[in-house]
Amino acid sequence: MKSSLVTGLFVMAAHAHANINLTQLEWIVINDSVMGGVSNSRVIVGDNNLTFKGNVSLANNGGFASFRAPISFENTNTDLLSFKVVGDGKQYQLRVRVDGYYDGPAFVYHFKTEAGKEHTFNLSEKDFVLMFRGRQFQSDYQLRFDDVRSVGFMISAKQAGDFKLEVKHITLAQKI
Repeated sequence: MKSSLVTGLFVMAAHAHANINLTQLEWIVINDSVMGGVSNSRVIVGDNNLTFKGNVSLANNGGFASFRAPISFENTNTDLLSFKVVGDGKQYQLRVRVDGYYDGPAFVYHFKTEAGKEHTFNLSEKDFVLMFRGRQFQSDYQLRFDDVRSVGFMISAKQAGDFKLEVKHITLAQKI
């Protein structure tokens, strides 16, 4: 008994956690209207959570809605990024960028939701793929969380219609 208690405490102490205060970030919405599409979305900031909702339209070669905020993970020594969402059964992307540019490649993690069900995803740097305008490409650079300069979410992949994603929290963890 004593051994398992000590082991459990060791595992709990293996990571230090820091929740990102989602209400303090400057969220911006970027929809396919930047290229002539007519999708619309908005971000509703609640008590340290977010609701991303809107409508994806395929008209005018559109088909995506997104939001993001600048943030720096520099000097956090983050090994794990965790986030909790409640979805609507559609597929989304968590997107992180390592530069401050408005348009450019992003490191992407695709995830599927179940309508009304809460899901927590725990990701390492290797769980992300580098993408630009919907296409994966190769680079010698391997994502390092310390280099992250923005975080956001996107719905795309021709998923026309209404959508809703609740982001409950985003947490950074580091080994201590």
